Amino acid sequence: MPEEALALGALFIATMSFTPGPANLSLLSIGASVGLSRAFPYLLGVWTGGLFVITAGAVGLGALFVAMPEVFFALKFLGFAYICWLAWKLARAGFGGPALDIAPSFWAGVALHPVNPKAYVQSVMVFSAFVAPESAYAPQAVILGALCLVTMMMATSLWGLGGDAIRLFVRDPRIMRFVAVAASLLMVVSVGAALIL
Repeated sequence: MPEEALALGALFIATMSFTPGPANLSLLSIGASVGLSRAFPYLLGVWTGGLFVITAGAVGLGALFVAMPEVFFALKFLGFAYICWLAWKLARAGFGGPALDIAPSFWAGVALHPVNPKAYVQSVMVFSAFVAPESAYAPQAVILGALCLVTMMMATSLWGLGGDAIRLFVRDPRIMRFVAVAASLLMVVSVGAALIL
């Protein structure tokens, strides 16, 4: 794999992985509500769901979406509905509120990436734009897939730790409510932006 393609791919992956999105913002909210250690099963689920989307992108999900655009259209809007529901739940929790006294489950985390249009857009872009056609596909896909997975794991962990920091250092419930609502709105906006792509 050419070094230039790898460097550009790594920059794109880092930009997409570390910016606000449903997984990162939900981990910020959940970390602030119950702490990242209690939310670890949810975090593992997010990683598992992310691995599913990465693998789907590597094996040619983009070709399926090109061949059957109605599938991608339906996925985008079903996913957007789920993300809106999750954002509503997190906003109502208000960081530490009764709606999140119990940490979300592993399976709730698994479900997040497969219904997140932003995750599919990222995955399809990585495996179409940063693969050199003159080189063998499989080794490049493995490298890019591993880079996607490791970067996603780092990003979601850091956002969850940011939530932990909020929980430990911010005591004013009005500030907690504001941050919860802002994170939830950003979650909806980030997925809404992916709907137009």
